[in-house]
Amino acid sequence: DMSFSLQYSNPVDGYLGCADTNFLATPEDPYRPPTTFKWDETVWATCPVEVMTKANFCAQMDRLDLKRILFVGDHTTMSQAVSLASILNANADISLDPAVVPNFSKTIPCPNHPNFDITYIRNDRLEEPGTAPSPGTPNCGPNNDHYCYPWSSDYSNYANKQLLIVNTGYHWGDDWEGYIANFQNFVGRIDEISAANAARALDILMFRTSIPGHKECDLHDTVYGHYREYCPRIVNGAFWHWWGELPPYNDYAIRIINEWNLLNTVKSGANIELLDPWYMTVLRPDGHLSGSDAGPSCNMSPQECMLYSLPGPVDWWNHLLLMQLKDIEIHVDSNNPLQAWRI
Repeated sequence: DMSFSLQYSNPVDGYLGCADTNFLATPEDPYRPPTTFKWDETVWATCPVEVMTKANFCAQMDRLDLKRILFVGDHTTMSQAVSLASILNANADISLDPAVVPNFSKTIPCPNHPNFDITYIRNDRLEEPGTAPSPGTPNCGPNNDHYCYPWSSDYSNYANKQLLIVNTGYHWGDDWEGYIANFQNFVGRIDEISAANAARALDILMFRTSIPGHKECDLHDTVYGHYREYCPRIVNGAFWHWWGELPPYNDYAIRIINEWNLLNTVKSGANIELLDPWYMTVLRPDGHLSGSDAGPSCNMSPQECMLYSLPGPVDWWNHLLLMQLKDIEIHVDSNNPLQAWRI
């Protein structure tokens, strides 16, 4: 049964795992409904998204000689990192307490392949303002209300080949000029780091697209059947995190990534891949932290309709990640340039 394979061996602690902890299984409904759906790729039918296992993910990391996955981003990126650690049965002692520094690192033991690490560093805007935040003391953003833990020196000084997965966009509101400058600065920083350390040119880099939440997610208990069901619900405004701005932010990032990847003779850094779970996630109004399956003891204030409970839709970002790594292996073997495309 596929739904069985989508459950975690060990539950996630804290608010990300609240819905699952409170779920009461019955013979008719043995699993939380948001964990029972599968992304069925129909546009690119020859590129199905398989459900990863620890064995096949360890094997793929080994084939690409990757010793670490470094996630850098906000809470959405943290949820992806926690999801991956949970799928690989390594989520023990990951604290979601807001009074604790959210960064973590886990070693994944691989029985038949070399071990590798999963590391997460919170940085809401891919900025490094020169000061370090602490729980309750943010350090970046126009109102100094976001958290930007330093990440570039950790990335630059890592001794082995690694996979860097980043995201930005949620914390820019309608500040288009700020977002454009920020993303250009990020790409420039990658080039500077690679020019100073040639080992970084061997890394694999990925930008994950930003996925909007779903207004009034507490009213939804199943998936959308078609994108046209989602379109009328695109919203803007401070309370809804300016989610309507995310598609053009993603499109701009994709354009810069494609331009960057064509600069083969003048850049020092590796090409940037696109990890794009947009379509599979906008169809998932179910399973949010304030979703109908969460239960009264998981109440979030204000309502949380962007982040998802785990396990749930975010796990498919990581199943997609495995497919992306397999695709990269093919490109590397055939000596083809890596380019960012929506898949």
